[in-house]
Amino acid sequence: MEVNQRESREQILSKHLEFPDLSHRQLGKMLNIHHSTVSRVLKRFQERLTLDHGKGAGRKPGPENKKTEGKVKRIIKANPNVSSRNLAKKIGIAGLHTYKVQNFPNRDERQQSTAKTRARKLYEKMLTKYGCCVMADETYIKADFKQIPGLEFFTGKSKFYVDDKFKKKKMSKFASKYLIWQAICSCGLRNEPFVTKGTVNGEIYKSECLEKRLLPFLQQHDEAPLFWPDLASCHYSKSVLEWYEANSVHFVPKDRNPPNCPELRPVEQYWAMMKRELRKSKKTVKDEKDMLRKWKNKLRKWYRMTLYRL
Repeated sequence: MEVNQRESREQILSKHLEFPDLSHRQLGKMLNIHHSTVSRVLKRFQERLTLDHGKGAGRKPGPENKKTEGKVKRIIKANPNVSSRNLAKKIGIAGLHTYKVQNFPNRDERQQSTAKTRARKLYEKMLTKYGCCVMADETYIKADFKQIPGLEFFTGKSKFYVDDKFKKKKMSKFASKYLIWQAICSCGLRNEPFVTKGTVNGEIYKSECLEKRLLPFLQQHDEAPLFWPDLASCHYSKSVLEWYEANSVHFVPKDRNPPNCPELRPVEQYWAMMKRELRKSKKTVKDEKDMLRKWKNKLRKWYRMTLYRL
């Protein structure tokens, strides 16, 4: 910005020396600059023989600005890891919003073409025919919520004056983690999550996820919804496909399911939101029941906050 302003001032002076008989308004029209700026620049040059601003130029901080500055310093000193967004909320600055940069999978040309074709056919031939779409997926959550991956920052005049507890975070090489499976619907409903410390194969997926949790969840709807799993192998095993047919579950076939398209599946955003909220709590779970309790408590708290914002 300062470089561009410097160039503009040099252009004004150059044109003034080239056409000394032109008025400030005429110079402004020639350079597409307001005539008041032309007058101010030329007046400063005549008085100081320089195009630079004088020392101390600019808006002077008033009492309110000093008060805000002091408040910012106290908040940062107490918690250098506070984000700019939360800092703005604490000091009452309105009108500023932080937006997340969206990550997209690195697909090659063949994957991109396949995903685009399947996504269009899925929307035209299936999604438009159902009132609700149920998505289910699983994700891993570390038992120590502080070790859940995510961006973290610290603020200070110099990093040497910030305590190590704000600058460094211990990470276990083989941290204990839990697998969570849950289904969400486009109408806003969620089913009872399934938590385990092990892995999920076809049989576990069918008995624990589909029979005990998904089927009762689908039956809560007045009209049969469309079930959209991801392309994990256990979601399309032979026994699972037979279960879909036996229970009249309308599902997205494997050959119509777009590959590597997390941006089309809101359940991925749901995982990211829940992990972010769990990481903020900085708690540690003891067992599967404790993990399930903390997950549901955090979900209820977040849901109430969302309704309040709406």
